[in-house]
Amino acid sequence: MKYLFITFFFVSHFAFATEIENIQTACEPFINYDEKNTSSIASSNIEFKKGVLWRIETPGRKTNYLFGTVHSQDYAVSKYPPQVRLALVRSKVLLMETVPDERANQSFINNMYFKNGEKLNEILAPPFYEELMIRINGYGVEQEQVSNLKPWAAFSLIGRPRPVRAPTLEYNIMKTAQQFQLEIKSLETMDEILSALDELSMEDQLIILKDTICNHDKIIRDTKKLIDLYVARDLQGIVDFNKQPHYDEAVFERFMENILYKRNITMLERIEKAFANGNVFVAVGASHLADEKGLLNQLSKKFYKITQIY
Repeated sequence: MKYLFITFFFVSHFAFATEIENIQTACEPFINYDEKNTSSIASSNIEFKKGVLWRIETPGRKTNYLFGTVHSQDYAVSKYPPQVRLALVRSKVLLMETVPDERANQSFINNMYFKNGEKLNEILAPPFYEELMIRINGYGVEQEQVSNLKPWAAFSLIGRPRPVRAPTLEYNIMKTAQQFQLEIKSLETMDEILSALDELSMEDQLIILKDTICNHDKIIRDTKKLIDLYVARDLQGIVDFNKQPHYDEAVFERFMENILYKRNITMLERIEKAFANGNVFVAVGASHLADEKGLLNQLSKKFYKITQIY
């Protein structure tokens, strides 16, 4: 199962050590969901099938740009093409999904741990917790702090490749904007983004975490597939990839509603307000662009003129 880079689900059952003896037995339901009939998963017929950079002209003929990014430190995507640089330096404002600065990093750290006395090792069955302790090595969390992690923080951390000392695409865009003295703003605060994860029920969070633990190797391998789709600028492929079968489709839909669709609505309102003045370059995760509920489709419905640049 894939949870959108930010990572990326399952019928809940709180299992105890006497019921589940080992991780292989515990993971059986989560690693066999691909055996479901996949023929019913149809390819989405989206309007904007290819591209990551778009010129957006408002009904008042103001010119802006919308760029789909990828939340990754992979060198294959951390450098942006000349078309993106040209559009960026022509703009006056960079509007990012969230500015990747120390304030955002500190906000994540402040929100990722329980503050009410709950313990992850007390609500996650022992085989899953023991496997998590192995899998989370290298993700920047001290072993003695793992028990204090909220489930969403644990699956957000291990749901992507281990961090390396390399700049992200968003960081490189921000540095160029600083060089050319663009005004830099956030579409959302980190607190707003994390509140969407906190709003998931504890039951859903634990199911997602179990799925991520059990399929960790596959998720990391599939990250390369997503990178390849992004490099190919294949929005259709990204949408179809995210719509593969999941252990529990109801949990997946609730996750998508909170982390993608509801946020798209908020983003759209703020983007429209910024676009009214023109000369704005918006950089958001590519998954927010596509799909029938994506930003491109919603802007098109509001009579913005949309032209693919790259």
